[in-house]
Amino acid sequence: MNSAIRLHTKEHIATIEHYKQALSLLSWDAKTSAPLNSQKQHATIQGTLSKELYLLQTDPAFAKELQHLQEQNLNQLQQKQVQYYWNIYQKLSAVPLEDYHQFSVLKASTHALWSQAREQNEFKLVEDNLQQLIHMLKRFAEYRNPHLAPYEQLLEEYEPDVSSETIDSLFQQIKDAILPLLTKIKCSSVTHDTSFLNKSFSIKNQQKLGKHLLTAIGYNFKSGQIGTTTHPFSAGIYSQDARLAVRYDEHNVKLAAFMFLHEGGHSIYNQQISSDLLDTGLGAYTSMGLHESQSLFWERIIGKHEGFWRNHAHLFKELEPAIYGDISFETLYYALNEVTPSLIRLQADDLTYLLHIIIRYELERDLFSDKLCVSDLPSAWNTKYEAYLGIKPETDRDGVLQDGHWYGGAFGYFPSYNLGFIYAAQLRESMIKDHPDFDEIISSQNLSLIADWQKQHIHQYGKLKTPKEILTSLSIGRIDAQPLINYLKKKYEGLYKL
Repeated sequence: MNSAIRLHTKEHIATIEHYKQALSLLSWDAKTSAPLNSQKQHATIQGTLSKELYLLQTDPAFAKELQHLQEQNLNQLQQKQVQYYWNIYQKLSAVPLEDYHQFSVLKASTHALWSQAREQNEFKLVEDNLQQLIHMLKRFAEYRNPHLAPYEQLLEEYEPDVSSETIDSLFQQIKDAILPLLTKIKCSSVTHDTSFLNKSFSIKNQQKLGKHLLTAIGYNFKSGQIGTTTHPFSAGIYSQDARLAVRYDEHNVKLAAFMFLHEGGHSIYNQQISSDLLDTGLGAYTSMGLHESQSLFWERIIGKHEGFWRNHAHLFKELEPAIYGDISFETLYYALNEVTPSLIRLQADDLTYLLHIIIRYELERDLFSDKLCVSDLPSAWNTKYEAYLGIKPETDRDGVLQDGHWYGGAFGYFPSYNLGFIYAAQLRESMIKDHPDFDEIISSQNLSLIADWQKQHIHQYGKLKTPKEILTSLSIGRIDAQPLINYLKKKYEGLYKL
């Protein structure tokens, strides 16, 4: 930075970032290893730190300095930095401090309560808290912009410049293509044996498998850590500390394998952000859709590629020879790519995964347009699953309680998964233009070429480039679902001989 941004302002910004990092560490601890009896105090501590962070970000002297800097001759990084903090100031200063503090405590306590409700299979335990979260988010939206619908404001938090109108169009395009394809697959005579994937695969060996897969895709263990949690997630505290946590099921090794790849993809993005952006506010992912594009790229485009498993199928045989010793590569590959409706999003195949997300999007959209009451959420969830996937959850745990997003206040997040999958397919096409031997690269085990491409075009920039600017720089243009549809149809029509 040049002298346009004064030392005391740089120090103020660094302090803001340190509070964010501390809150990320607390959140990581709460979700992975904190004792059950610590949850109430954890929420109180997070509330206190969030309150201090609010005061730092809405400090009148800081706001005055930001206004002054907008009139100065700044370089690109400084312009982005000033605009970033000014946007935060405008959003936060519109919300009273007491409301913000209350919401911070409520988020932490509700997420902890969700974990208990999920374990006890009882939505009623967390229903009131969830209603309070939604009420407060609507109130915040009214504070900030009474002329813009609350849900539109929530979507903007995760994916700027992508409205519900755009999402409706993209998701309808996906439904029009995927639902008929699923019908054809259901009628196909091709079947795949997957029973061996449900046999015992020790947690210890799943951890070994995960470390092998993370190493293969380029995760830096010196700048990361693996934890265990109820719901898998990644924590990009800063580029030198990008952690991930997964869930294990002794009878579902497939879940762990793909969660390692998914969360590993998030973490590689976090690790490859330029260290020059540390403590500037710009050293984080540019949008949740782009972030999910990187995790889904590794999980579903690389991680379900035939060439990838030709190099890694031996791990199953080496770790659990009694079960996998006689399983052929072809049998394992087809089993890992089987298409079948399931109740759990994290276990979904590439095609039905998109419908899992559409269901969540439609439900949260209806919650915020007052078309759906929180008390009716479990039954509405079940109805949509029956309509879209032909299956119906028998428990809240397998239904409305399976994901933790809503119970941490993250409404508007879910569409980012499908937007990310759409981005991933577009980025795949762009990568193939630079590397026509894309399939051979995956088969060669030299996956660093892929991670390097991601770093060069996406990761290193953090928030310096918007998603739109990244797509434009790659000559992609607007977000478009057709490349994803083409990719999925070609792959699964081939696998099921349609």
